[in-house]
Amino acid sequence: ASSSRSKPNDSRNDDDSVVEVLLLEKNSEEMAGGRCGSFDRVIKGKGTFRHERGPSLLLLKDEYEKLFTDCGSTSEQHDLKFAQCVPAYQVVFDDGDTVELGFPGGRADSKCNRESLSREKLDSFEKDGATKWDEYMKASSAFLDCGLPNFIEERLDLASFPEFVYQALRQGGKVRD
Repeated sequence: ASSSRSKPNDSRNDDDSVVEVLLLEKNSEEMAGGRCGSFDRVIKGKGTFRHERGPSLLLLKDEYEKLFTDCGSTSEQHDLKFAQCVPAYQVVFDDGDTVELGFPGGRADSKCNRESLSREKLDSFEKDGATKWDEYMKASSAFLDCGLPNFIEERLDLASFPEFVYQALRQGGKVRD
């Protein structure tokens, strides 16, 4: 575990006092950020390369396929096969309770029962929990669909903005209380 304290010189609140920020991180300083973390590697004569530590890139199969295409190859030529994990992951709470999340839509197989059980579990956590999860996933999808081309790939995709703006401003710009 690591922690750090910071007193930015220019951070002041309404009463003009200094704001102190305490950052607590369960990982070591070198691993700070968890899924959002990254690290840089310097390769002499080649440059500095940043790598994401978390699984986010692993969820973007198309990005790998594009990389192979850009390199004049395919994933199949390297015996790399992509298989969707269903469910995508399982959340484990401190008390040992679990919920499975990340079921693709439109499937009609044995996973459907597991998805139904997960939706019931979400509803047990809070009123309309499964519906709220669906809304969160719809908003996340709109953010990804707009964010990836427009901000990561730096390729203008105007068609993705209406849903992005709608989801961002839905409920008065608040995600939830």
